Amino acid sequence: MADGNGAYTLGAAIEMGRELEKLNLHWFEEPLPQSTPDYAGYEVLTAKLDIAIAACENLASRGTFKEAIARRAMDIVQPDISTAGGIGECLFVAEMARLWGIQCVPHCWMGALGTAATVHLVSLLPDTSWSRGSVAPMLELDMVENPFRDDLLLTPLDLKDGFVQVPNSPGLGVEVDEAKLDFYAAS
Repeated sequence: MADGNGAYTLGAAIEMGRELEKLNLHWFEEPLPQSTPDYAGYEVLTAKLDIAIAACENLASRGTFKEAIARRAMDIVQPDISTAGGIGECLFVAEMARLWGIQCVPHCWMGALGTAATVHLVSLLPDTSWSRGSVAPMLELDMVENPFRDDLLLTPLDLKDGFVQVPNSPGLGVEVDEAKLDFYAAS
């Protein structure tokens, strides 16, 4: 997977996408600017490339997701629980996408509590279809150093062999280390 972080023009994104296809990457995430109204131009990009385009992490309402899904602005929709209305709204977006044959891989680049909430969301997602070749739900988990994800929990999320164990305690299933929270709040 490669993240373009909105850094490409349409022509440059097509050129880069074709190079990424040669590497057999799974997706090319948000190559065009996200600040354009409702991910303008993304439907052109998805039509011109074989590599899946993952997008829409910055959309914040059912209506904008519906419009983007209907015009096929992405191959993989990425609602973010922190901007799209939480777990329930992201489930709604995922189901809407599934009805259009679009995979949902929630965007997750945040601290420990947001990551824990996204783990719960992913655990509730259905496969994209009932076919044998269906792709199981995935968690996008950035492994760049992030103390707000890695240090704030008394017991870190259990990541082994590419899978995260869904926490099963009350609430999000995690407990914040108050001393570390105080430390970062004072910094």
